[in-house]
Amino acid sequence: MPIKQTLSAVKGFFYLIRGVKLIFSKWSLFKYAIAPMIVNTALFILFFFSFNTIAYHISSRVFEQSSHAWYWVAISTLAGVLLFVVSILAVLFGFVAVGLIIASPFNDMLSAAVERELTGEVEEAGLAFMQWAGTLIKSESKKMAVFLLCQGALLILNLIPVVGQVLFVILNPIFIAFVMAYEFTGYILDRRGCDFNVKRGYIFAEPGLTMGFGAAVGITLLIPLAHFLLMPAAVAGGTALVVEKSQSGSETGRESVTI
Repeated sequence: MPIKQTLSAVKGFFYLIRGVKLIFSKWSLFKYAIAPMIVNTALFILFFFSFNTIAYHISSRVFEQSSHAWYWVAISTLAGVLLFVVSILAVLFGFVAVGLIIASPFNDMLSAAVERELTGEVEEAGLAFMQWAGTLIKSESKKMAVFLLCQGALLILNLIPVVGQVLFVILNPIFIAFVMAYEFTGYILDRRGCDFNVKRGYIFAEPGLTMGFGAAVGITLLIPLAHFLLMPAAVAGGTALVVEKSQSGSETGRESVTI
């Protein structure tokens, strides 16, 4: 089982690259990626300068020491590192959250175009608009509540010396991988009428595959010059993952019926 999950994680990791290949394969897909790339570039510039400002204030205030005693040096250094980590998380999550909100309509069109390219059609739940909107609002509200609660708990855990900090280093990347997988497989799953619980179950049904994909997105998020292409590539890759996982499941089902 660990070997199978590892292989699935590697496969999931490369779905981000598959997303890049998809959006550059045809103009009919690339045209939907232009707007998200422009949004990402503008937001990256904004958040980059915001981060520099935050880092400057941290370095100028936290590291100003009224005493050169060793304990004050240790406390101020620990506080500086903690604030630095928090500021990085705030900038990264702010960048992703704002980018997803602004580019959401374009991302959905890109996801639909990728699904149509891969399957020849776009599968939708066929819900009435008000029913679809209600499901989406409830799903997004529950998602934000759970994500904020989990991230807050992780930050509190990071305040506990040694044990808490070690657990934070282990658990936070897993949480980020889950968030990225949830977000970028979410466009196609939303069109199919899936709520928060269904989408969460989808991620954990095959965690190696989905979390491998989420990890690829999370790691790429830390590469500055990759930001402008990250969002459309992740949308395309997440859509391809869901489509091909569904096709694989259908083929397996047909084989079992034939046998």
